[in-house]
Amino acid sequence: MKQIGMDKRVEKKKWTQTKKLYIAGIVIFLILAFFGFKAINKKTYKVSASKISVKKVIEGNFQDMILIDGDVEPINLVLVNTLEGGTVEKIFIEDGIAVEKGTPLLRLSNPSVTLGYMNQETAIIEQINNLRNLKLSLEKDQRVLTESLIDSENSLADIERNYKVDSVLYQKDIVAKNDFINRQESYKYLKNKRNLVAKNVTKSRADNKIQIHQINQSIGMMQRNLEMIHDNIDKMLVRAPVSGMLSSFDPVIGESYGRNQTVAKIDVQSGFKIKGQVDEYYLSTVKPGQLARFSFDGELVDLKVKKVLPEVVNRRFEIELVFVNTPPKAITIGQSLQVRLELSKAQKSIMIPRGSYFQSSGGQYVYVLNGQGEATKRYIKLGSQNPSYYQVLEGLNVGDEFISSSYDDFKNYESIKIN
Repeated sequence: MKQIGMDKRVEKKKWTQTKKLYIAGIVIFLILAFFGFKAINKKTYKVSASKISVKKVIEGNFQDMILIDGDVEPINLVLVNTLEGGTVEKIFIEDGIAVEKGTPLLRLSNPSVTLGYMNQETAIIEQINNLRNLKLSLEKDQRVLTESLIDSENSLADIERNYKVDSVLYQKDIVAKNDFINRQESYKYLKNKRNLVAKNVTKSRADNKIQIHQINQSIGMMQRNLEMIHDNIDKMLVRAPVSGMLSSFDPVIGESYGRNQTVAKIDVQSGFKIKGQVDEYYLSTVKPGQLARFSFDGELVDLKVKKVLPEVVNRRFEIELVFVNTPPKAITIGQSLQVRLELSKAQKSIMIPRGSYFQSSGGQYVYVLNGQGEATKRYIKLGSQNPSYYQVLEGLNVGDEFISSSYDDFKNYESIKIN
C-alpha cells in the first residue's frame, strides 16, 4: 500500500498576471503622456512678421542707471514759523511777491498769552522798583555815615587844636592840671570815635559796593526779562526772517495757528536744487557725489547728488541734487523733471534693448532668430539694467536677433515660425 506523504505548502504568488499587466499599462501611459507633452511643447507656433518686433543684441558702453521723478526747489528755502500761537487778526501782504527781512506778514491775536505777559511785566517792574528803593536806602545810609565821619573829624580837629595849646600852657603852669587832663581825655575820646566811624564808613562802603553791584545785576537781568516779554508780545506779529520771494502763504482771517507752525516759505533766490524720490531698494547704492542728468529743451543737463536723506517713507527715500553748471534760464520752481541717476560707471558689455518680452519671460529667456524664418527659445542670464538696455551675462552673442515684443501668445512653445 502506497504511503501518502505530507501535503506540500502552496505559496501564493505575489504578482498575478493581471496586476503586472495593469502596472505596465500605467507606466506606458505615463511615458506616452510625457512624450506627448514634450511633443506639444515642442511644436511650432506660427506668427505673422507684422505682429512681432525684432531687435539686435549689441555691444557698447553699459551704464547702470535708474529714472526718478524730481521737483525743482529753491536751493535755500527758509520756513516762516509762528513764534506764538493764536488766531489771524490781520494780513499785511500777499503770496508770491518779494519781501525784505523784517517785513510784517500777519498779526496773531491771543488774549490769554498777552494777559500772561502783562502780568509778568507788572511783577518784574515791581521787583525792579523794590531793588531800586533798596539801592537808594543803601546809598542814603552811606551818606549818613560819611557825614558822621566828617562831623567827627571836625570835632576832633577843634579839640586837637585846643589840646595842643593847653599842653604848652600847662607846661608853663598857666592852665590848671584838672583842666588839662579833661582836655586830654576829650581829645582821646574824639580821636577814638573818629577812628571807629572811619572804620565803619570803610566797611559800609565795601559792603554797599558789593550789594549795589548785585542789585544792579538783578535789575539788569529783570530788564532783559522785560525786554524778552516785550519781544514775546511782538512775536504775535509774524515777520519775514530773510529777504526773498514769499510762497505758500495763504492765511485766512480768524484761522488758528499753533506755536512754531509754518505759515509761509521764502525763497532766498540763491539757486535751484532738485528733490527726487528713489525706491528703497537703492538706499545702499545712492551716495553723495553721484552724477545724474535730465533732458531740457533738447539738451542734457548735468546734476550731482548733494544729500541723501535715509528716512524711508512709503518705501521711498529722498535725495537732493544740485546743478553741476549754471541751470537753464527757463527752469522754474515747482517744475517736475525725469532724472536719470547713474549708479555705476560705463563699462563695455553685451546689451539687449528693453521691451515687453521681459514681462512675459521675466528675463529668463528670449526667442532668437536663426535666419531661416524661425525663432527658438533660448535661456539667458541678465545683469543690471538702465532705462534703455539690459546687461547680458550669458546666453546671447553680439549680432543675434531676437523677438522683443510680447511673448504672451507663444511663451509655451519652443520655436516660432515667422510668416
